[in-house]
Amino acid sequence: MAEPTHEERLVIYQVVAARRSNYESIAWQIPGLSLTAQAFLMTIGLAPGAGHLARVAAGFLAIVVSLLTIHSVLRHRRHELADSIWLSNFERSEGWETVHDAASVRASRLGIPESAFGGRYKVTYVWLAGLSLFGLVGLGIMISGIVG
Repeated sequence: MAEPTHEERLVIYQVVAARRSNYESIAWQIPGLSLTAQAFLMTIGLAPGAGHLARVAAGFLAIVVSLLTIHSVLRHRRHELADSIWLSNFERSEGWETVHDAASVRASRLGIPESAFGGRYKVTYVWLAGLSLFGLVGLGIMISGIVG
């Protein structure tokens, strides 16, 4: 198989860049939709007149939504990261500025300290912690429906 031409390599780069962007977009749309579903389930599960079965069902579904969202965020983040690394390596091999390096690397090159804007914690882990908290609240609602 022949080595791709420069033009073909540029097309491949563009395809991977578009795919990376799509993964990133999806990875952050999913938690937004999840929070909408969680709010709906919490409204049902925490309503003063909610029956035991409604609490159990709402709590159980909150746990499921949390787990599905966490799985999807991690999966899409992994794909986005793989494409970012591929793009950075391609940019280096072409002698280009590496615009797809990790945000911390880009910020460091610009002299932005890591502590600025809460940069100490990766946003993915902050969101995963928040989504886990929703799952735990769902567990509490489910338990209150079982024992209450």
